[in-house]
Amino acid sequence: MFENCLEIRGHFSDYLDRQCNPDTLRSIRFHLAYCEACRKELGQWESNQAEIRTLPRRRVPPDLALRLRVQFSRQLHRRFLSHLWVRLENALQPLLLPASGGVLAAIVCFCLFMGSRPMPANDTPDVPLQLVTPPRVQVLAPIDFNTGDKAVVMVIPIDAAGQVRGYRILSGQNSPELMHQLDRIIYFSTFQPATRFGMPTDGQVVLSLRRITVRG
Repeated sequence: MFENCLEIRGHFSDYLDRQCNPDTLRSIRFHLAYCEACRKELGQWESNQAEIRTLPRRRVPPDLALRLRVQFSRQLHRRFLSHLWVRLENALQPLLLPASGGVLAAIVCFCLFMGSRPMPANDTPDVPLQLVTPPRVQVLAPIDFNTGDKAVVMVIPIDAAGQVRGYRILSGQNSPELMHQLDRIIYFSTFQPATRFGMPTDGQVVLSLRRITVRG
């Protein structure tokens, strides 16, 4: 199945993690039975894996975990736009050649129509067209509560109508009294739904709350 040792060694990670399919597993074992160099290389991989497992595990701080989730969400958003752009290019490519004649004719007609008339200057900046926008908080309910020393970070699903569909706490204390206050805040607040191509759609809002005090 494999032609050389380099190709075999490219599957060592999956082999040690037991992620190989049956055909690949048989091919690797057959090769290892006759190749001493690859057996030594695999032994080094196993030694490195054992040393890594002995390292102490450290818990990721809540703030860092939240930043990682935000970065991952942004990457998914960019990937969606890139895939959309590729599909749009593939769909328009067969129409580019027939449409080029029409575009050229339109440009000629426009130039003949405008002639030498000066165009008025426009200092208004262009408004960027956003294909996808996340949901936003419009009004947060003015309810007094205390989260303690650490902020409460939560994820709130918002449907296309701007209605809350529950919430999930990512970090912070989780006492019954705090949950009662959070229920009041979330369900008495108003949210703007996410949009995709100008149409409302489902989305999620990430909130970080800490010691909010309202004075009359």
